[in-house]
Amino acid sequence: MRKAKKLSIFTTIILLFSTFLTNIPAHAAFTPSFALYSEGVYMVNLDTDIVIVSKNADKRLCPASTTKIMTCLVALANVKNFDAYCEVPYACFNEFSEGNPNYTGPSNADIQPLQSNITYWDALYSMMLASACESSNILAYNIGGGSMEHFCEMMNDMAKQIGCRNTHFSNSHGLYAEDNYTTAYDLYLITKYAIDNYPGFMKICSTFSYEMPPNDRNPDGYYINHTCQLMNSNSQYYVEGASGVKTGSIDRIYKRKGDGWDYDNVEYGSRALVTTAMRDGYTYMIVSLGAPYFNEDGTATETQQNFTDHVNLYNWAFSEFEYTLVIGKNEQIMQVEVDKGLNADTVGVVATEDYYTLLPKSLDMTTIQKLRPVVEMMEAPIKKGTDVGQLELRLNDETLAKLKLVTETDVAMYMVA
Repeated sequence: MRKAKKLSIFTTIILLFSTFLTNIPAHAAFTPSFALYSEGVYMVNLDTDIVIVSKNADKRLCPASTTKIMTCLVALANVKNFDAYCEVPYACFNEFSEGNPNYTGPSNADIQPLQSNITYWDALYSMMLASACESSNILAYNIGGGSMEHFCEMMNDMAKQIGCRNTHFSNSHGLYAEDNYTTAYDLYLITKYAIDNYPGFMKICSTFSYEMPPNDRNPDGYYINHTCQLMNSNSQYYVEGASGVKTGSIDRIYKRKGDGWDYDNVEYGSRALVTTAMRDGYTYMIVSLGAPYFNEDGTATETQQNFTDHVNLYNWAFSEFEYTLVIGKNEQIMQVEVDKGLNADTVGVVATEDYYTLLPKSLDMTTIQKLRPVVEMMEAPIKKGTDVGQLELRLNDETLAKLKLVTETDVAMYMVA
């Protein structure tokens, strides 16, 4: 696991300021200068919760093996002893050879039926790194009390508790099923919840290589590697500071036809990806769903376009966005007329705090709207710090923040002799 770069003093100060700005909602997403292959995308700066990109974020799409993020989360929430051994019955393997073409030839970690030395850690690491579908079922079987169907109920219950509104899981591994779906936004909620509540989650997801215990096929043990190429320094998709989280891909989708399967009208599948990256004190998460697996003519895409989207987005964000002072503490925002003021017919109104936010370096700051409150004439005497309302900052028709405004000075009352 790579060590994060130390935050600069400037960045640390800004982040301290942000803890006080609790009234800031996630503001409008920005538009990158390049096209995105993925059908649904949600990118967030995790330091500020500012939404950087949102494309079809609430559209129900196929999660593929990013489903395993929820499987991992349910496991982390329910397993008491991760060093304990799991049962590995044939039930965890049978569905891969029972005739459903969507479940044939899944990714695996070469765990063998009835293997007796698989711990919960082994199952979790092999599931999240190698995307092992048998590991997903092993976790589901053991945590679900011998019922993988019950484990799916646990997955859906937790999704609802987290706040997902357009998500339903019908298996633990993400192989195609019509009622296994989520959205880029919901998957962000799930992943963010796992990061915030279970430190072991990112420890697993950010590990690139893991040693599995020996079995009959691998008597000396063996290593598995993470499928996320953004973490691989030898890959064309390498991104400095990237960690995990989970890949997902389905090449072809088969639908039912009568009592069998329609092999004449096979649909092309898609790729999904969830990653985080930290660099120079900035941390981002990207969730993408629905990147094409094949071109429209059935040929393979030139690149793995889920990886391409994330590489382009990170390169853009790390080079383009920076913490920016929009309003300074005690900055005069407006003047208010004063009645009966001594040597003053107006009083200045100022902001009570600095407001920093994450903005593109190329942004024309005049495009940020400053909606001032309508304040009627004030009557003296007026004390410095008198509340006169809020300044609303808006960008792209979305509210960035609402800042408290107060009077800048005392204004004495004019006394008639």
